[in-house]
Amino acid sequence: MFNRRSTTPLPPGKYRMGGTHFKNDQAFIKTAVGDVQRLEEYCGLTRESALLDWGCGAGRLAVGVREHFGHIRDYHGVDIQAELIEWADQNLAGPHFRFSYVNVSNERYNPEGLPDRTLAAAPGSVDVFYAYSVFSHMNDEDTPAYLQLIAEALAPGGRAFVTCFVEEDVAPWEENPEGYGPLDWKGRLHCTRFARWHFEDHVNAARLAVDRFEHGRETDGQSLYVLRCR
Repeated sequence: MFNRRSTTPLPPGKYRMGGTHFKNDQAFIKTAVGDVQRLEEYCGLTRESALLDWGCGAGRLAVGVREHFGHIRDYHGVDIQAELIEWADQNLAGPHFRFSYVNVSNERYNPEGLPDRTLAAAPGSVDVFYAYSVFSHMNDEDTPAYLQLIAEALAPGGRAFVTCFVEEDVAPWEENPEGYGPLDWKGRLHCTRFARWHFEDHVNAARLAVDRFEHGRETDGQSLYVLRCR
């Protein structure tokens, strides 16, 4: 599948994820390019950056990088869903673009995965880290552990762009909170919501600091954090 104005292959609908947010090729590319532009503005992404797209799915952000920059020094997409990585590796990989499957456990997307946690990144190797709608499907044990791994992976001056559900005056962590958000949450970890203070306690424990916070503006009401090492 190709966009009329682009030679970049786009994943078929079953690989898009994001539901109605990516209802056609134009919307898919527009959101991808928009996020790359935000990474440029908020996190200092340039053509010389190493970008880790953690939870990359079928490579939406890679399409945005190619449309906006042509390429950067290193785009690395990582996901725990083998079928999506297989499609991305066959259709989007090439010079400056690579994809990795990691068989780690997540109760929603890879319940039979291994308990080992990994970002598939060497310490200090990542200039920009991107995790969209990843912590929104994560339990309260994995969350602080992965924030620590993010801190270890970031290069000096690096930034992490992550989204999650956070609110004031709620329980520290809840799975599929009833009556919250625009959807009827079903199944394990469909929506995981943090009290803001609790998520930021995890951030601080990982020796990360909040550079930017925007409440409730992302997909389905998620909030945006831009993090850096302290």
